Amino acid sequence: MSAAVAVTIGSVIFIAILFRRQAPLLRARQQAIAALCSQRGLLPGALPSDFAMLGNIDRRLLTNSYASADHAVAVADYMRPAGKHTQFFTLLAFTVAGLDVPYVSVTRRELGTIVVGGTPTLELESIDFDNRFMVRAKDRRCAVMLLDPSVMQLLLDCADVNFDMVGDKVLTYINRAAEPAHRPSEPVEFEMLFKFWDGFVSRVPELLRSEYGATK
Repeated sequence: MSAAVAVTIGSVIFIAILFRRQAPLLRARQQAIAALCSQRGLLPGALPSDFAMLGNIDRRLLTNSYASADHAVAVADYMRPAGKHTQFFTLLAFTVAGLDVPYVSVTRRELGTIVVGGTPTLELESIDFDNRFMVRAKDRRCAVMLLDPSVMQLLLDCADVNFDMVGDKVLTYINRAAEPAHRPSEPVEFEMLFKFWDGFVSRVPELLRSEYGATK
């Protein structure tokens, strides 16, 4: 048995034990998440491929997973083995129709990106934003267009949210360990990611659509 497989199995066992101990709170969270997702027409059963930017992930590490019928939108809690520890995230993936954007990543400075691979960092003209977020981008011009004042303000308002984007795909996520304390039964991560999704799609700059639109 390889070390990687052993770590994954160990993490799954740990997660199973943790779930058993926190069952009442988890059930309350599951019910609240189901209600939120139902309001948006999302159905149970997001797939690992819905979060393709993360690479190949074990389906067993996704819980509370929901997706639209065409899987253009997917949301889930995600547990990732990290050595002797387990990292807990909430993920939301969605599509912004009509775009073909080179890779860009925006993360809180203390976290680092969830996606493997590095691209050059850049700074914007907002000191407050630069102090709180790290921007990595394959194409500086595209990143500056995308992160206009309206989108930067959205990120500041949704301070726990990070995102990676390439083409027309966006992967947003919250590192649950880095959040302020709240009741475990409350799905605040889902609420915040949905808020970001709504705001992001409506704020995509028209100039970005013109300059980095998908070609048919």
